[in-house]
Amino acid sequence: MDEMWRQTIIENYRKLFLKHGSGPAVGQLSPYGQWFRFDKLMQIADLKDRRVLDLGCGLGDLYPCLVERFGHVDYMGVDIVPELISAAVRTHPHARFLCRDVLADPIDEIFDYVFISGMFNNAVPDCTGFLKEVITVAFRYCSQGLAFNFTSQFVNFREPEMAYHDPLEVLEYCLKTLTRKVVLHHHYERCDVAVFAYR
Repeated sequence: MDEMWRQTIIENYRKLFLKHGSGPAVGQLSPYGQWFRFDKLMQIADLKDRRVLDLGCGLGDLYPCLVERFGHVDYMGVDIVPELISAAVRTHPHARFLCRDVLADPIDEIFDYVFISGMFNNAVPDCTGFLKEVITVAFRYCSQGLAFNFTSQFVNFREPEMAYHDPLEVLEYCLKTLTRKVVLHHHYERCDVAVFAYR
């Protein structure tokens, strides 16, 4: 993603934060929409006492969901929007947060699992190329597995500001580039796809 689009994405979520203050709407989701996506991704493994990296964490809303389901989780959230990270730090003092673009400025840590929820929803140039670039970097940070989601191109209607991906292309990329241990759930709810890529 070039710098112009990066700034466009930052400004989009900054405006949503200023408008809503908190909650799933900041991430362009309804409460139920956020919950069923988190619920699906958390099925990747038993995450109790695991180290979890949440890329594109927004306000860190995944963290309390992890704690509620698994108890203690060593969590770190990363996002490129400073206002969201500042709010997440205030809301979740027992978690770690970092404002960083991991594509340009890598993290010097390895986690058990990496989560990416909602990052691939915005219509950017070559949106699936961006998805591939991010999951390639994300997979380097995990010792056990990567869980991510996106919206399938097999939908009944499209919104111009949203991104849609070919699940077959994404699956093939994961199998050829990341690992042969891949699980893909297609249309598990609405038009969503969840992918688990294991070491």
